[in-house]
Amino acid sequence: MADTSPTDTFARRLREERARADVSQTALAKRISEILGYSVDGTAVTRIERSQRAVRLDEAVAAAEALDVPLMTLLTATSSVYRRIRALRRDLELQEQRAKAAESEFQQAQSAMAHIQKEIEGLEASLEN
Repeated sequence: MADTSPTDTFARRLREERARADVSQTALAKRISEILGYSVDGTAVTRIERSQRAVRLDEAVAAAEALDVPLMTLLTATSSVYRRIRALRRDLELQEQRAKAAESEFQQAQSAMAHIQKEIEGLEASLEN
């Protein structure tokens, strides 16, 4: 299900994060009110979550703070977050593969250095005889 607007995305994500935090609409309104220093009614949260009322920027910031999530969490569609997580996991896997390859190359170089050192020592010993 694709969101049709940023307002719809915010409304859905606010609802999801509020539920995840196990916070009622009334309790969230109270937390937002405390952060903002003015009263926000529980019905305002209801209307915001239903996309029936526009959220003000200061309210959006306060809601994120009240739910202890980054504001971007409330502004980004979950599917976008999942896509980003998948992309980061692919990048992590690639870097892990590169690190393993570099470690293998490093071990080969150390082994080669040890053989070269032994040969140098052997040749130096032969010069002394």
